[in-house]
Amino acid sequence: MKKVLFSFFFPIFILLTLNLPYSFAQEYTQWELPEGVIARLGKGRIYAMKYSPDGTVFAVATSIGIWLYDTETYQEIALLARNNNGVEKIEFGLEGTILSGKERLNGITLWDYNARKPIKTGLNASSLYTITQFSPDGKIYVHVNYKEIHLYDIVTGKDKHILKGDQNSISSISFSPDGKTLASGSQDQTIYLWDVDTGAHKQTLTGHPESFTRVSFSSDGNTLISVSKDMTIYYWDISTGERKKTLADKGMITDQLEKPETVERVSFSQDNTILATIRFNNTIRLWDTTTGTLIQTFPSQATDKQEKDFSNNIEYVLFSPDNRTVVGLTGGGKIRIWDVVSGKRKSLSEYPGYVWRLSFSPDGRTLATGISGGIIRFWDVSTGEHKKTITNHSMSYYGMYGHNFKPFSPDGKKFVFVTAIGNLYLWDAVTKQEQQLSGINYNAKKLPYNTHALISPDSQTLASWQTHENWNIRLWDTTSGKHKQTPRGHKTRVKTVVFSPDSNMMASWSSEGDTTIRLWDVATGKHKRTLKGHINPIEDVSFSPDGKTLASGGLDGIIRIWNSETGEQKQTFMENSFANNLAAQSAAVTVVTFYSDGVVLASGHKNGSIRLWDLDTGKPIQTLRRHASAVSSIVFSPDGKTVASTSKDATARLWDVGTGEQIHVLTGYERTTWSVYFYPNGLPLATGFEHINSHNYDKNIHLWDLRTGHLIKTLTGHTSLIQYSGFSGNGNTLTSLSNDDTALLWDLTPTINTFDIVE
Repeated sequence: MKKVLFSFFFPIFILLTLNLPYSFAQEYTQWELPEGVIARLGKGRIYAMKYSPDGTVFAVATSIGIWLYDTETYQEIALLARNNNGVEKIEFGLEGTILSGKERLNGITLWDYNARKPIKTGLNASSLYTITQFSPDGKIYVHVNYKEIHLYDIVTGKDKHILKGDQNSISSISFSPDGKTLASGSQDQTIYLWDVDTGAHKQTLTGHPESFTRVSFSSDGNTLISVSKDMTIYYWDISTGERKKTLADKGMITDQLEKPETVERVSFSQDNTILATIRFNNTIRLWDTTTGTLIQTFPSQATDKQEKDFSNNIEYVLFSPDNRTVVGLTGGGKIRIWDVVSGKRKSLSEYPGYVWRLSFSPDGRTLATGISGGIIRFWDVSTGEHKKTITNHSMSYYGMYGHNFKPFSPDGKKFVFVTAIGNLYLWDAVTKQEQQLSGINYNAKKLPYNTHALISPDSQTLASWQTHENWNIRLWDTTSGKHKQTPRGHKTRVKTVVFSPDSNMMASWSSEGDTTIRLWDVATGKHKRTLKGHINPIEDVSFSPDGKTLASGGLDGIIRIWNSETGEQKQTFMENSFANNLAAQSAAVTVVTFYSDGVVLASGHKNGSIRLWDLDTGKPIQTLRRHASAVSSIVFSPDGKTVASTSKDATARLWDVGTGEQIHVLTGYERTTWSVYFYPNGLPLATGFEHINSHNYDKNIHLWDLRTGHLIKTLTGHTSLIQYSGFSGNGNTLTSLSNDDTALLWDLTPTINTFDIVE
């Protein structure tokens, strides 16, 4: 036995700016990488975003940490990440030098973001949902744990007080403007007032009919506004503890209006001087928090009807820091903008996209909108003009499916990825540059989701298609990034494509309606011929190693062998047990794969069986029966003596081709997905991830020796469930894509080099 050293050639990919087809390399794909990861593609799913108090830093909380951007250059300046945890909430304090992040699993971390290091970790780690807030001077940080209020002194770095007194869980807190008093609203319908310096209980306010959703001090500190779940809104006199005004009684406003009006939602301005109430028809009313008088009304119903958007109710209202602008965000991801003084509706110069996050700069002049797919766009509030765009490249797993998909080019120099909004990108290993091949039109009402892509065997051409937007295929030059051809002719949606081994020909087929296979000339993009014969939808197509033969299979249960040059159907194969029932569900062919000699063909079926066929004689060689559900992939070993298969039954199996016996099986949970790669030394390496449901999933990737069934290694780094994992063309790199909206590229060479050559 002797060691084999596998050559490894894969770039440290560098993510670049969105607006240029070629951009200079950035380093952030290398920041805070998990062990064993070469690069991280994508910056994670966005949960929150906020400007620093001085406006110099823009912070974005994502599923992998907190990204910091310089607001002058819009470039990344840091990633604050800890223990592979995502952050769902961020707040600034202490003149912008301290940043808090509510981690998804491990409580709260306080960061000195100038020094890029945590100063306190694990705050309130026992609580999954928590309320947090900085004091007005930023020196005290408060976090709520059920019935307890914890005050942490940032200056001394010590716990200040733990306030106890509420009989039920606390739902809201608020500091007085001078920071000396803290109000807490509880689920038992009581409000407690606390002395921040001593921790003493000062007063209890009672009388609310329901538990609270919000308590907030007025700007002068003399009034406290409380809002309960039934939208009862009270104004309290802090000095006496008496209720001095009822703005809404069980969601009904009767004072200062011509007709009674219901309240659906409320929001406060950032300085707590204004309370906004929203009714079902999207009318927003602004009220003074000190006096309770009506300041302004924004009627929205007429405009919404003109835009045919009345059904999308306003879910959230955001005030600019100077209170000159109000933005309403609808449940449909659209925004409305009003000038507070004039009451007039304002607009943006372009369609902003599906907005789900908003943030104003401290001076109120810039509005940041986060849209689906991780794009953040910045707008000039006064003119409505688009100023800048930054992207966190949310990865899409829609383009990564099927046993034919391989994101790496065979020569290892290119990597293709698709973002969550359908943008298509290509990374070059030699130039270390990124190319955007296709992108969305932000003014379009419909975004091109579900983009799929495949690189040709010679690594020169990339094919892309969309499963819902149109029925065309686009071909791209992987060297220049330029669009080459658009093969047209499909009458229904394209399911997938495969290239011939010499990359001169491409086969494509549809997912519904059309039962034909179309062959294309890759150089010209012209249609060569159409293969007709299947009577039901086609599931898989495969070229022989010399490219002269094509095999196809589908729901009719018949494997058809074609001459790829003439289009002539040469042979048909079908298991005898299927002969009398072609319509049976079990007859469906799910996978067809050639062995390297071009003489043996393997077919996988929906009933879990695998058949090996001799193309010279047209007779079956072997039948492998153990899978309990549809076969999803079949891979031959280099010597052809063994074959590996995966199935929807959550197993990966290794078979002896000569005897048809199963050598070993890996069994996962019900929804485990497997991928297998054979190395030249005979090692079949299997990777799997367990996806049970949205609440019970595996964030890790497991590597197994399929010959023995032994777990080799567990790769840990994603913060959410895995959606895809697969090997590069040489097997030295593993790609994983997760619901955290990132793709991780793992170096497998240290693991592979520990195995011996099989002699």
